[in-house]
Amino acid sequence: MNRILAAALSVFFLLTTAQAAEVEVLKPKGNLEIKLGHPSSISLYDMPAILTRERLNQNGWNVSSVEFTRTDLNVQALAQGTIQIANSQVMDPIRAIQKGAKLSFLMENNGGEFVMIAKNEIKDCKDTDGKRFAIHGEAATTSLAAKIWLLNDCKVKPNIMIIPGGENRIVALQNNQIDATLVQMGDWLNLDDKAPGRYHIIKTGNLFNISGASFWGNVEWLRKNEDVASAYIAELLKSFRMAHANPKILEPVVAKYLPDMPKNIIAPAIKAYLEIVRAWPQNGGDTSILDDTVKFFTASGELKTPVNTKEIVDSKILSSALAKVGRV
Repeated sequence: MNRILAAALSVFFLLTTAQAAEVEVLKPKGNLEIKLGHPSSISLYDMPAILTRERLNQNGWNVSSVEFTRTDLNVQALAQGTIQIANSQVMDPIRAIQKGAKLSFLMENNGGEFVMIAKNEIKDCKDTDGKRFAIHGEAATTSLAAKIWLLNDCKVKPNIMIIPGGENRIVALQNNQIDATLVQMGDWLNLDDKAPGRYHIIKTGNLFNISGASFWGNVEWLRKNEDVASAYIAELLKSFRMAHANPKILEPVVAKYLPDMPKNIIAPAIKAYLEIVRAWPQNGGDTSILDDTVKFFTASGELKTPVNTKEIVDSKILSSALAKVGRV
């Protein structure tokens, strides 16, 4: 009976998600131009945002993606109003807000997706002592967390190297230019498929629970364009639900925008993001990543000034978006 009930509930929720994905979001009035910032090159976790961009631009919107080489440049552009919304990890927006930038947390995009990987001869974090360890940038949330963890928890001092872009760090690892690094789940799956058994994941416990990405908005733009902002977030939620209802919908998007990813791992990679990374929450998620990240960096001394996360969350835009598409 329990199995039958579980199966029935599974079908019910799948149908509910599918129906929610079909909800039409009315096109708002106003300026429908939105520049979405990305902290690096387009990655697997960006796919629903890319799907949204393509769908909206076919319906009279003007949505574009802006890729930055450094995480802080993404948020700097958001603070200056050069872009209107950014997909970002937490620390760069927090730093900008503490310096006076008017930015707001809108909703989650994905949970922790980073893994620390190394050559097989490096068995654990202790073995990274003195070794070449590559990070995205000195200020990037995950890079900084990894450095703090290696220094304080593992008691080691690797030779830190800056190599922006996970795909570039993968190439450096394969070319024996580095010994270990941290990359997104998608990059690791790609590497493990191309060079099976040559590299492995180093256990880091719950370290990268803080590595999730979220959407942030420029407050001045949000106040002037609430209808446009809430409709855009509603469309993102619709894409999230489309991915949950039918993950295959993302496969051609991945193949187009991540051409280096082997075709045979696209479906497993999407599945891993949905089930392991907890990507693309259908109701926008919550603020736990924001809260946990602030706690981690406050405890480590990286954040000197207290941060009240409630003050930087704009719940109005997400609530308005959910009113358009309903809750799953």
